[in-house]
Amino acid sequence: MALLNQLSLPAISSVVALVMSATLNIDTAQAALYKFSFEGEGVNGYFTYDDTTIGFADSPNATGYFEGGNDYKFDLGEKGVFQGTIGNPIVFLPRLEDGITAPETDDFLWEVLASQREPASPFAFVNYFHYPKGSFKGSTTIRTTVPSTAILDVYPNVDFPDSIGNLLYTGTVQTRIEKVPEPALLPALLGVGAWFIFRRRQKLST
Repeated sequence: MALLNQLSLPAISSVVALVMSATLNIDTAQAALYKFSFEGEGVNGYFTYDDTTIGFADSPNATGYFEGGNDYKFDLGEKGVFQGTIGNPIVFLPRLEDGITAPETDDFLWEVLASQREPASPFAFVNYFHYPKGSFKGSTTIRTTVPSTAILDVYPNVDFPDSIGNLLYTGTVQTRIEKVPEPALLPALLGVGAWFIFRRRQKLST
């Protein structure tokens, strides 16, 4: 209490405002970053992405979010490990009326263009997570929720638009999406606030 009596009201208000502002900023950042994870027999992986990325609609049933992904890792066991720091989430609803002969599903894709791959490759790396038709309720908005089970198809050598290349892996996987917290900034700011109060007390005691 003696310490608070020695501090000026503007000084206390400044520290409180700083901490409150940081808290609000952290909450806003947390709402934008998501992690998609999958796990199946002998395979697992993830990719992260920003749900505020602006999408580009190739058709009414497909929207790509270019460079909306931050990092990824696909561990396919003996078939290889694919990882990197950038990628493109895509929401695709293949439909017969669009002239697409593939089964009608709701797909969440992770695409890494040839120019984005690490190490460099002449081919794109494309992964389809197939969900039952209607799972996305007809929306191509970037996903923040998905059903718990999907069929995963992995194509590591896509030469678009000439060839989709070989199907390296296909199988049932469990999937989930969760928010990713930003690095904890608040404890650091609280430390700054404590330092400010300590320095203020030193000055008042001299």
